Amino acid sequence: MTKLQIRELHPAFGVEIAGLEPRIPLDDRTVQQLRSLFDDKGLLVIRGIDADQDFQVYLSHLLIGDESPSADVASAKGPAQASAKQPVSQREWFVSNKAEGGAAPFGRILFHCDNMWSSDVFQLISLYGEEVEEPSTPTIFVSAVHAWKTLPDALRERVKDRFAVHGQDATFRLAADEDGDVLVSTFERQETIRLPVGHTHPRTGRKLLYVAQQMTHRIDDIPPGESDALLDELYDHLYAPENVVEHKWRKGDLVLWDNIALQHARPNVSVEGPARTLRKVFAPSPDASWFEPPKFSKVAD
Repeated sequence: MTKLQIRELHPAFGVEIAGLEPRIPLDDRTVQQLRSLFDDKGLLVIRGIDADQDFQVYLSHLLIGDESPSADVASAKGPAQASAKQPVSQREWFVSNKAEGGAAPFGRILFHCDNMWSSDVFQLISLYGEEVEEPSTPTIFVSAVHAWKTLPDALRERVKDRFAVHGQDATFRLAADEDGDVLVSTFERQETIRLPVGHTHPRTGRKLLYVAQQMTHRIDDIPPGESDALLDELYDHLYAPENVVEHKWRKGDLVLWDNIALQHARPNVSVEGPARTLRKVFAPSPDASWFEPPKFSKVAD
């Protein structure tokens, strides 16, 4: 049986775990402990682990109770080799400023949940440090659960019956600020979804402050100026410095987080800067035929 050492990263969310051996399968008690930590804390950081893609896929799906990916399925080595029927989780995807075809190779990324605009939002995302050079650009996290719990009463009253509309990219709101480093993600299909500002997590049942800088286009059924002002108030609360956990990357780091309960962001990355290649896994995974990687540009472009 694996004995885990747990260190808290923030009073409200996030833990660093030591002592986990990357074995398939993990023993039942370890699985139970990891799932409990994930549902309670939302963010698991495992430093210096020798995790191949099979283990990353296995653990990512295990944490949300999805044991469908087979541990002995060979992973496709690159998007070009993946078939239309192959789950995205079994393909190698990278967030990288150096790897050919790497996602988000440059720019600053605003706070968001991946696929927040879709009814098929990913429940979990994990990244593994394949190649990381110093100084490394961190990934930054906030908890929408904590934000809702601590929302001031007057502000909660204003949004309790409101709905927000989310789309693939709302960074146009920053164009007037001339923030030229902000990354813009463009998709072939434009999709939106309308959800309560006080959204309920589909797995844990916890209440979330469900608005995000990158994905939320507006608060529905109010004038645009009023919507922008209300969103700015919510963002001031959600992204307050005391609510942020920053992960500074090192090679061999495995970071897994609840993509519905938490939002993530990063400072600017440049193609000419230190190598930052992170292997990415989604859980659960849509079919490869559905998954459409975006095109990347900057607000200034």
